Amino acid sequence: MPPDHLYRLPMGQSPAQSSRSRVLFLDDDPGRAAIFLAEVPHAVWVSTVEECLLRLEEEWDEVHLDHDLGGETFVDCGRDDCGMEVVRWLCLEAHPHLTPTQFYVHSHNTGAADLMVMQLRVAGYQVEGRPFGHYAPLPAHSHPTIVGFPSRPRGFSLWLRELGRYLFGSSRSSG
Repeated sequence: MPPDHLYRLPMGQSPAQSSRSRVLFLDDDPGRAAIFLAEVPHAVWVSTVEECLLRLEEEWDEVHLDHDLGGETFVDCGRDDCGMEVVRWLCLEAHPHLTPTQFYVHSHNTGAADLMVMQLRVAGYQVEGRPFGHYAPLPAHSHPTIVGFPSRPRGFSLWLRELGRYLFGSSRSSG
């Protein structure tokens, strides 16, 4: 598998440099679990909400959460078999033993992942959203060039104006 698909540890740490001793990883995909466990071999992998909730009774240094489980993608956040159910459990009552825990939401379901991150932050947890496999920055030469889009905006309002012109064309008539 190419290096850009590897799970990247926070701030470029290698497993040997990491002080993370208790790591919980919720994901239903055995391929992602294999990638994660190759970099963090001491991690505990769970694939269901039930397994995750049982393990969350313990103390953890890090908890990595996926949203879409059971082999499905883009599932409704209201279901009780998705990562949002874990977030609801965390937020509905106090879990002081998890206060120092660093949470990572690694779902590619961006809408659900954003909601998970927001709810955890509101509840006072340390959380970061990181879609799985999107940790290594792309080399500068790999970024696509969009003709007509300003490469260096000179202020936010100008940037927004130029973005509007790029997307919708000029709003002024040329006549």
